[in-house]
Amino acid sequence: MTINSIQYFLTLLILLISGCPAVDLINKELLYTGSFVIFVVAGFYVPSRINRRDLLIYGVFFGIGLMHFITFGSLTAISSIGFLVRLGIALLAAKIIHNFSYRYVTIMSVLSGMSLIFFIPTFMGVDTQDMFSVFRIPTEFNYFHIGVHNFSADMDGRVRNSGLFWEPGAFAGYLVLALFFLIRDGLIDTVLSTRGVLLVITLISTQSTTGYVALMVLILLFIYRSGWIKSRAAKILVVPIFFLSYAISTLLLFSEVDFLGEKIDAQLESAAMQDNSSRINRFGNFLYDSKWIISRPLLGWSATPQTRVSVDPEVLDLVEGQGNGLAGFTIKFGLIGLLVFLGLFAFNTHRNSGSAITTFLGMALVCILLTGEQFLNFPFFLSLMFSPEVSKRLLPDVPRA
Repeated sequence: MTINSIQYFLTLLILLISGCPAVDLINKELLYTGSFVIFVVAGFYVPSRINRRDLLIYGVFFGIGLMHFITFGSLTAISSIGFLVRLGIALLAAKIIHNFSYRYVTIMSVLSGMSLIFFIPTFMGVDTQDMFSVFRIPTEFNYFHIGVHNFSADMDGRVRNSGLFWEPGAFAGYLVLALFFLIRDGLIDTVLSTRGVLLVITLISTQSTTGYVALMVLILLFIYRSGWIKSRAAKILVVPIFFLSYAISTLLLFSEVDFLGEKIDAQLESAAMQDNSSRINRFGNFLYDSKWIISRPLLGWSATPQTRVSVDPEVLDLVEGQGNGLAGFTIKFGLIGLLVFLGLFAFNTHRNSGSAITTFLGMALVCILLTGEQFLNFPFFLSLMFSPEVSKRLLPDVPRA
């Protein structure tokens, strides 16, 4: 096996353990530990450079975990170790997989095409669940998953494209990141190519509220990075103009498209009434989580919800259904942990793109995605904190916008 194929395998591996429910067949502790060992072994064969900043990042979260242990006792030990293992995978992935973002886009393009092969017949009314029932894999949350695709429909029966991920919103998040990497890296021609169009079509097929909002930000970023606007002053001026248009078009979109507008209206009403179900929708979830954040704003409550059971006995049931990853990560690691993640993502984005506007919009995208899913529970999004290895041998020679 060549170094190039090893790196593609590792890219696929971190993606699978970060989003494919079919891997639930393996004990999670064993899954992450085994993956960590694979990355460590791969590190002996693939040249990589772990610097002091990387070790400092790891040390910060080790220190936060240590403070949790001192505060809450051994209750936090297993979950803290588990998080550090996932963080270790993220660190090694960024350092071992050269041109991580480019390889990731390549794999997501393949997964997008594969998902449409299964999604289109299902959307057209073909009973694909019956056709592929013999291949169904038992999963933790009873998804209709065959290993390469998740056929599960929404509770209201609506057919959406989940790809091989746990739900359409998760698939949308990873598709948005792929498009962001292309635009950030100046691969504008690729965005307009078959690969880019395939990613956009697949993103639309997820029918994800968060994905649609993020897509509009991607359009702005694409316009800014494309070079279509030559003047720097005009580039800066286009941002507030776009955001005004963005606000107006968003209101129109959500008022005209039933599944978007009705969904948000219902969640806002539920959150305002503060009923039990509101605590697991995006808005009520944030209101519920904000109380925990205010109680321990700096270092949070640790990676395990067990530390909060004495305050709210229902917390274990609630965390299973909550999706606000931005607030969820802050609860676990405090504002310090959240600012470390966002700050390092911003640093790496600016270092890669050389653009403050790209950095700002990139941070906006990540925050939008995290309000919809608990992406920071997984190694892939954690890898955004670490500066990736880049090699000119794989990337096409394109001008930076």
